[in-house]
Amino acid sequence: MTGDRDDNGKPSMSSSDDAAARRAARRAKLDSVFGDDLPEITKDECGEDHKGHSQDWFEAQRPPHYE
Repeated sequence: MTGDRDDNGKPSMSSSDDAAARRAARRAKLDSVFGDDLPEITKDECGEDHKGHSQDWFEAQRPPHYE
């Protein structure tokens, strides 16, 4: 049964547990460096109506070379 424990006497993890732990550690490191600034739900997913500019605003912003 010596194969069931690692060098520190703790039970060894399976390869899938080891891979999951590495992914979790990598994700935690990336989050600590770059943060987690993305919202869970974006504006287009929340069901609110579009509150954009009117057609008059778009026409006022039209460049002269489009005339």
